[in-house]
Amino acid sequence: MEISNNTQNEYRKPNNLAGLGRRWGGQIIDSLITIFLFGLVGRSAEFVGLPSSVVGFLALGVAAAYYLFSDSMPNGQSVGKKLLGMSVIDERSFLSCNVYQSFMRNITTPFLNVFDWIFIFFGSRKRLGDMLASTIVIRSK
Repeated sequence: MEISNNTQNEYRKPNNLAGLGRRWGGQIIDSLITIFLFGLVGRSAEFVGLPSSVVGFLALGVAAAYYLFSDSMPNGQSVGKKLLGMSVIDERSFLSCNVYQSFMRNITTPFLNVFDWIFIFFGSRKRLGDMLASTIVIRSK
């Protein structure tokens, strides 16, 4: 009987992991979009004449929703990732990032920003958010 070292559940690191510069660029683009959405919704709500408490809640809600759930957009691509040719995928199934995974991988960034990104320098190129959500970021083009 021959024993195989390969199992179906064994993790295989893809050879097309997104590089640090590309990932950082995508993060900057998505952060700028988040700020833009905050300002756009805030100004629009003010223009319509909504009370300031509602304006703040709407602006913060829309910006937070984009930031937290943007990686669950089609093909696991936020706007920044789409522009720079990256996708967020499940590390085992290789399916696109879902809403839960997008939330889990992005909720850590505001609280652990620098500490979170330190992990990206290791071999798997996964920050804490990726580890928590079981995701990886790959080059899609």
